[in-house]
Amino acid sequence: MPQPPPRYGPALLVVEDDALVRLSLVDVLTDDGFDVLDAEDAIQALDLICTRPEIAALLTDINLPGGADGFALAKAVRVMRPGLPVLYASGHFSRIECGQAVAGARFLAKPLVASLAALTLRELIQQLVTAPAAPPAGGGQRSPY
Repeated sequence: MPQPPPRYGPALLVVEDDALVRLSLVDVLTDDGFDVLDAEDAIQALDLICTRPEIAALLTDINLPGGADGFALAKAVRVMRPGLPVLYASGHFSRIECGQAVAGARFLAKPLVASLAALTLRELIQQLVTAPAAPPAGGGQRSPY
């Protein structure tokens, strides 16, 4: 009797221009139980965001080819999918300046520790699940970014 296909956890979109880094992330995050989709640039990523409603979080490199960086990508994604969890990664930045990132996003410096990336993505997704439907009176918490 054939085995049913494996059930994966939340769907992630990994956007990374370096093919070896991207494939490595896809492998590790898949092994960690995520259903991982990948793109090498912002155009491919936006296409997936538009066609794959199951995507529960975005992990994006900041430096991307083609004119749109990870900051611009995340802002465009949030227009289409408000509140989608975002994790930025970069080997060129050591931190993100205020105003660069979308609200609630997190940042990890490269080289990425895959287990930390997986943990951070799970935390971001869980925060979305447990977030109140409307912000509390008085403006709520502000993003550290």
